[in-house]
Amino acid sequence: MMKFFTISVLVILFSCSNQNAILLEPKGQVSQVEESAERVVTTLKETDFFKEPTSFVVSKNFKSDYPVDNSFSTNDSDVLQKAIDDISSQGGGKLYIPKGNYSFSEVSLKSNVHLRIDSKAVFRPAEIPDKRNKNYTMFKVVNEKSKTPVQNVSICGVNGKFTVDLRYTKTEFLNVRIIQSFNVTNFKYTNLIVRDKFSKFSVLTFNGIKIGNRVYGPNKGLIKNIELYGSDYGYGVVQLQLAKKLLFKNLYGEGGATLRIETHNKVLRELGTYDLVDEIYGRNIRSENGNCALMLSPHFIDQGKVDVRNIKSIGSGFAVRINKGFANPEEAALGLKAGSFSDESVVKNVSATYSKTKAQIKPKHYKYMPCNLRQFIQKDPITLFPHGDSYNGPSIAAVLYNPNYKVNITDKDVSIEGFQKGLEIVTDDDMKTDNECGL
Repeated sequence: MMKFFTISVLVILFSCSNQNAILLEPKGQVSQVEESAERVVTTLKETDFFKEPTSFVVSKNFKSDYPVDNSFSTNDSDVLQKAIDDISSQGGGKLYIPKGNYSFSEVSLKSNVHLRIDSKAVFRPAEIPDKRNKNYTMFKVVNEKSKTPVQNVSICGVNGKFTVDLRYTKTEFLNVRIIQSFNVTNFKYTNLIVRDKFSKFSVLTFNGIKIGNRVYGPNKGLIKNIELYGSDYGYGVVQLQLAKKLLFKNLYGEGGATLRIETHNKVLRELGTYDLVDEIYGRNIRSENGNCALMLSPHFIDQGKVDVRNIKSIGSGFAVRINKGFANPEEAALGLKAGSFSDESVVKNVSATYSKTKAQIKPKHYKYMPCNLRQFIQKDPITLFPHGDSYNGPSIAAVLYNPNYKVNITDKDVSIEGFQKGLEIVTDDDMKTDNECGL
């Protein structure tokens, strides 16, 4: 069992209002880096990530100002796009979407437009025939024509969380993202519940777009109060491949990986053409009966700082997965090598509760599971769409730690309930094949 590495973690209470958070620094003297960090008190303010507009030039009501009928069978995308375009052309403003039923797909948010969505509004993806079995998104936040980013935008539930319901979506239309963000700055996504049925993508995805000889990604954003139910193992609430200075607060995922910071994409293969993933903060990240609450995987890029605290899993495979960097054969042929995250990264205050039957796990991780628990892995996959090789079974450990870069974390940073002792943190030293287990 390992004694120390280099990561540490942060804490904040659930709140929809702006507030400061005192970051708790590591206990003990693990390294000179941590000795120095222990004397530092850091404060995070939501206003450092998103500045709310103080007034709106235009305020519109989607139902009273535009022709919508509140029927899921009607594709409301064009009407919503017209409303966004109208508000944008008048200098920006607010669009209130009242309670009711709506269907949207491929809607583009524009600078200075703020969607305020009633908690009793329910969205479904509009099923567009030419998107059958193809990747698409409900809301795109990107300027595809210029390096100038989309600026000062938000998609927020009011008076509670609004709902996106994927449970009635046909399988051939489950290749859907809810919000896809590229070159955008000063943005906010809050108060959302997603009811899923193992769709193909994460709810929120953050990536880069190449314009000229540079790749531009999201910068300065606040994402909080998001819930997801019914996620596939390979996806979850957030998948982040490129972004800088984002704050994630109060994320919950039933199934999947709640906050997945996995930085790989063909557009990122030309190193030096984009800003690195850096200053990514997470507070109160939870997973239930899923893959994990937090996943770090740098692939072939040496990334910046990630700082996530107050991480909890209930019945998931892991609370935290800290994975090694690597380059696949195609990437290695381009001269790319295993990547990393900064040794200033922090992952702390991790808790995990064991389940014998409800975790989402993959065969590649069975080798970290105690031999006596492997009999409880289910024989049939969770779902044939899209990851048929994930199974329900026992929680494996609180933390999987197998990077090839340096991170500091000790067993003192991790608490477990229901696990046998020694499963706070597992490494490659703990691996055992089925043959070694006598199975």
